[in-house]
Amino acid sequence: MKKIVLFALSALFATALPLFAADAPPAKVLVYTRWKWVKNPKTGEVVDKGAYFHESTPAAADEISKYFNANGYQCLVTDDPAVFVSDAFKQIKCVVFAVTNHEQFQTDAQRDAFYAFVENGGGVVALHSSSANERGSERWRKFLGGAFERHYSKHQKVPFTHVDRSHPAIACLPDNYVWEDDEIYLNHPDEDNIRPLLILDWKDVLEESRKTDKYGCPKSGGHILEWCKTYGKGRIFYSALGHNARDFGKMEFQLHLLTAAKWAMGELPDRIAVSANDKIEKAIEGVQLSRNGKPVWKFNLATRENKPFIHPLCLPDGRCITDSRPKDHPWHLGLWFCWKYINGLNYWEPRNPAANNLFPDGMTVIRDFDIKPMGAACEVKLKLWYGPRNEPGKVLMDEDRTVQISAPDDKGRYRITSTHLFTARDEVNIDGRRPESYGGFSCRMADFVRKFAVTAEGGTPNATKNTAGPKEMTSVTYSDPQSGHGITIKELAPLPTERIYTWADHRFANPVPMYAAPVTLKAGDKLTLKYEVTIF
Repeated sequence: MKKIVLFALSALFATALPLFAADAPPAKVLVYTRWKWVKNPKTGEVVDKGAYFHESTPAAADEISKYFNANGYQCLVTDDPAVFVSDAFKQIKCVVFAVTNHEQFQTDAQRDAFYAFVENGGGVVALHSSSANERGSERWRKFLGGAFERHYSKHQKVPFTHVDRSHPAIACLPDNYVWEDDEIYLNHPDEDNIRPLLILDWKDVLEESRKTDKYGCPKSGGHILEWCKTYGKGRIFYSALGHNARDFGKMEFQLHLLTAAKWAMGELPDRIAVSANDKIEKAIEGVQLSRNGKPVWKFNLATRENKPFIHPLCLPDGRCITDSRPKDHPWHLGLWFCWKYINGLNYWEPRNPAANNLFPDGMTVIRDFDIKPMGAACEVKLKLWYGPRNEPGKVLMDEDRTVQISAPDDKGRYRITSTHLFTARDEVNIDGRRPESYGGFSCRMADFVRKFAVTAEGGTPNATKNTAGPKEMTSVTYSDPQSGHGITIKELAPLPTERIYTWADHRFANPVPMYAAPVTLKAGDKLTLKYEVTIF
């Protein structure tokens, strides 16, 4: 895992923070909390004005930094504008304005550094009163896409019915989600230069507020409460939500903001394919995507082998390209990961498959998982243990696995990225124990794949015998000569010993981490493997 860095929240509102030395720890997200007011515009004198401080600012900083850190993003929390001209800012990928207000910079150098950061590709997430930043500044209004005018006197609910579900930050929220209570900001955004994401319909505005409302967005039919836009190469996400401190403890809102930040940093696409015919369904045994009532893929978690796997895994024409528990090898599980030997113990084959005993001597345990649907896309995070079955409770190695499955595009193509971080608790020796080792990330394919053409990058798979391609071979592709559909399996983070092992009849592909030699880890050592599967 990435090292998590979180600066003490007790220093949040200090007038100056001596954090910005050249050797400051690297960070990816700046959680900025400034709420200053320019008392005299002519002299630029900056003083505190507590009447304009939101109680949600400390809660926003606390909850956002904790949640982002827990998801692997190092956060720097401060209200000191000196950060924008510091060495620490060179590590920043996204700035979150955590319910900020009024003057945000002390010098033009700080201000210009921030705008240049976004123009060159930096991300911004601005929350609630951040539309009142740089009060009266036309530069900020054009940058953000709108600026604070006023708010309703009464709080009200916001149903997420008039939304752009093609945006990842909206798609990750449940259908028919309702924001319970907020101070409705009327920001009068520039409708021609923003992409509206959440609109409060006129019909949903409280009657007494509607009578005095002069700040609507005619093209949108209500008030735009969330929007996004670009600025140069950078991406900006704004949400008017977050007036109440308790809002930032909501799990859905935390995911919403993290997804917005990922989008702002360019880690998620600008739009995801959303079809009324696509449906992500979670069940006790896992999660699956269906299209027109038929499965596209299914991620099985509650399995009798206690090994997570994907099956069925379907081509755009609906054919399932994976095979699971075939008669010849009932321990083959579609698209899955399994070590062969750890410290001489077999984690791959069952003790007695003929008797339908599917439990090997080595034990793989799913101890926790988290499923996050995003429209027709999905991310699954798992924590696993590895240990001997005859010594319950003994753990030799931990694994943190992240599997990301993209939404199918308009041609039905989609991609799976599987990242595996292993941490040894004791010294472990991982091996395949054959002249041509196997084990690890694997795909067992359906019988019809025998007729597919096989190509590769960096080398040529041997089609006459069960063997592995050359060390330089980084991917293998199986494609149907008639339909053009198929599958590509690619190594993204291989080991020096790795090879891609294939069967002669093409129905099994396996990038082998320990093909040429065993992998030995000492206690505390970490190992990362990463693979990409494309269905086309």
